[in-house]
Amino acid sequence: MAATMDVIRGILEERGPVLASIAVVLASVFLFTLLFGGSDPSDIPLVGKEHGGAEKRRKAFITNGYDFYKKGYELFKSKAFRLTALDGERIIIPRHLLEEVRQLPDDIIDINTAFDVMNEHKYLKMGDRQLTAFLIHIIRGDLTRSLVRINPRLSSETVQTIREEMPPCDDWTSVVVYQTVLRLVAKISGAIFIGTELCRSEDYLNASIGYTLDFVNAVSKLKQWNKRWRWFGRYFTPEVDKLFTDRKKAHDFLRPVIEKRRAAMKAGEEMPDDTLQWMLNKIDEFGLSDDVLAETQLNLSMASIHTTSLTVTMILYDLVVRPDVIEEVREEIRSVLAKHNGVMTSHALFEMKLLDSVMKESQRVNPGSVVRFQRYVAKPVTLSDGTHLPAGYMIETAHALTVQDDAVYRNPEKFDARRFLDLRNGTSEDLLGYKNKEQHQFVTVTKDFMHFGYGRHSCPGRFFAANEIKLILARILLDYDLKMPEGITERYANINMGTDSFPDPTKEVLFKRVNNAA
Repeated sequence: MAATMDVIRGILEERGPVLASIAVVLASVFLFTLLFGGSDPSDIPLVGKEHGGAEKRRKAFITNGYDFYKKGYELFKSKAFRLTALDGERIIIPRHLLEEVRQLPDDIIDINTAFDVMNEHKYLKMGDRQLTAFLIHIIRGDLTRSLVRINPRLSSETVQTIREEMPPCDDWTSVVVYQTVLRLVAKISGAIFIGTELCRSEDYLNASIGYTLDFVNAVSKLKQWNKRWRWFGRYFTPEVDKLFTDRKKAHDFLRPVIEKRRAAMKAGEEMPDDTLQWMLNKIDEFGLSDDVLAETQLNLSMASIHTTSLTVTMILYDLVVRPDVIEEVREEIRSVLAKHNGVMTSHALFEMKLLDSVMKESQRVNPGSVVRFQRYVAKPVTLSDGTHLPAGYMIETAHALTVQDDAVYRNPEKFDARRFLDLRNGTSEDLLGYKNKEQHQFVTVTKDFMHFGYGRHSCPGRFFAANEIKLILARILLDYDLKMPEGITERYANINMGTDSFPDPTKEVLFKRVNNAA
């Protein structure tokens, strides 16, 4: 009891002024909540009414979010429905309306405000719109267009980094997959983002990896508070404080790096061919400061390192319990490399179509999130089927349920390594009837497969991510045999939290170096 009182006393001493301000408005906010709480009425059916009022539905969603979507999808597959999520009510759009919705202008269906809501921008100050526009410009205009040129360097970095981060594995060796992959991706990506020397700095790795995890933790913890009370809960969420502290450390690391680059540019030195330099070349054109540039580098790391690491881990978990698939993919990689003088060029990676199929099938079976295509309705609009979308609502689609629907893919409960290869080759029935079979490749975005989004705001970095994932997987499969620990035969179960699903980051896989590694 005494220890508890000491903690409370410390909080009061440290946050006294904040608490005093809060106390002044607490009663009026409470009354406002009682008098004006609730959402605008809508004719769209509401899923989860049996749980009670909005707050009870929100709390039920925290633990059973997937069940809400599944029930709505099964009841209203061809029409919109509503449910109460962490940020309040949202409208789930059926697949057949997505083509119509994606063509609506941004002043009606707004992705930027949606990101603000999803990322708690109001409290975490993440995702400045000018910064985001600059980052997208660099990814589309410089990174993606440079892939053919930088791919040999990316391939070399992959070989070197795997040798650095993996143990010798002369005999079967246990490796914590996610933690190892996270460092692999941070270094390999960092070689292109900030340069081959700095990408191996522990300060850089701590900044790029730690900031991403800090941000994810801060958002998830803050969203556990009711939306109306997050302004209050922010001061009692230590993950938020840690995010701001580590953001400052990351800026402190990046600031002298940027200053050094500027000095080298002024001296007329030959400059590196990396993302940081591409940003410096254009920063004045966009009227941005060096602090904004540092934040842009952090956002680039966050957008790429976390998602790519999760994807690679998911795929390895899927492969390790399927040794026959590993051998098939390995043979494809060897065959392709034999035709390309052993070099993993961009064209060689494109020809690894079974590997591409395995990657996409892993995404289908492990969608990462139940939902995609999240947008904010800035102006009310009525769709062609009569569905009215009121202003102020979030909309989205139940992507995970679409890709596991037997009307979209045959035997969706089965992991089929060749599914998308056969669809691309035209050797299996295409229930979607695509005229262009290349729509079944990993990087393609459609209303039926939205892992990388859909429409004009789909992920601009997916081409770089696809190359990096293929390079990492190809190198691992060429150099190592994999198997599960003794006594474990089933794939490791994913961890489900709300609408998100991710691989267990604590699990180990056994690796052994292949004697005739290429």
